[in-house]
This record gives sequence, structure tokens and C-alpha cells, in this order.
Amino acid sequence: MIGEGLADIATLARRLGVSPRTLQRKLEAEGVAYSELLDQARRELACAYLADPALSVEEIAALTGYSEASAFSRAFRRWTGASPLRYRRGRA
Repeated sequence: MIGEGLADIATLARRLGVSPRTLQRKLEAEGVAYSELLDQARRELACAYLADPALSVEEIAALTGYSEASAFSRAFRRWTGASPLRYRRGRA
């Protein structure tokens, strides 16, 4: 859903067969926010995609739901403390 731009809570709730508010309450009961889960999923996908040298940072940004590579790069730096390219070089 992330790469398709369908990672909002309403779409996920609909796919799970519950209302967005019900999903939000269930997540709150577990002590987690939807935005945290989305951020974690994007981070894990980004790290996995960066292992593939055939994918550009722009492609990875789109695959992780960012409309611009610069927004993706800022988020990635917040997650890891490194730019996507530096992270990629460190894995090589």
C-alpha cells in the first residue's frame, strides 16, 4: 500500500474491515500510533531497497510513498543519521 500512495489509516482500516476510529483505538490500546507504524514500515522498506544498487534514490522515494526524493532523504536522515547514499555506501 505504501508504494501505491494508499498508506493512509482510512484505506488500511477499510481493508481490515473496521472503521478508521476503531483501528486508531486498537492501536492506542497497544501504545502505538499509526504514524509511528507507517514511519517504521517506510524505514524498513527503504533500508531493504537501498541494498539494491539498481534502484535510484528517486525510485526508492516513490516506492516508500514520498513524492519527492528530498523529503525521503530528510526522513531517512532522521531515521538513521545518514543520507541514503552514505547508508548505501556503508552497506557495500
